[in-house]
Amino acid sequence: MAQLLQNLYNIAPVLATIALFGAAVGGFWLILDLKKRSAYTRYSLSDRLFLKRNANRLRKIQLH
Repeated sequence: MAQLLQNLYNIAPVLATIALFGAAVGGFWLILDLKKRSAYTRYSLSDRLFLKRNANRLRKIQLH
């Protein structure tokens, strides 16, 4: 049991780093995806984030 906990403590920083890196890549992808869409050029970045989040929510509601 002690060996298992020691292995978990050794692996946890690596897993946390991978999760943070994945979140950063996802954030950059979202910003680039929103900037390249020409259909929303008249809206600000925050408005586009709001519209995209609500569109995903509506799709989830329609599926259920």
